Amino acid sequence: MRNVLLASLFLATASLATGCGCGAFSGGGDTVYQQGSQSLIVCDNGGVVANLTSGTIEGTYQEIAANNFLATRGDNGQRAFEWQLDGSGNLDSQDIGVWTQVHLNQTGLDHANVQCQDLETRAWWNAQ
Repeated sequence: MRNVLLASLFLATASLATGCGCGAFSGGGDTVYQQGSQSLIVCDNGGVVANLTSGTIEGTYQEIAANNFLATRGDNGQRAFEWQLDGSGNLDSQDIGVWTQVHLNQTGLDHANVQCQDLETRAWWNAQ
């Protein structure tokens, strides 16, 4: 639930003020996608956070072929979903559908990056 609230917060603030007092800009390498009220963050640290209506999936990802990626759940090491990037920068997954890339400002990216950095505090992060 906390991650869903954070996702809503950063998507809402993306179109608001440019400063939030969050600290130094640190979300430059993260990419955020949206599908309705759901968000998907592909983190530059190798993590992935999917804030779905059915719950949050946290894990890691790897490129398995050109523009084809596999996300693995952090909590159990199982396959979470696979996706491809299309020519428009959007994400297409047979598992979780089509996602549109969201171009956030620095504040929005900082808020997304909080979730990415939070992954590194999980017990499974260094175990994989």
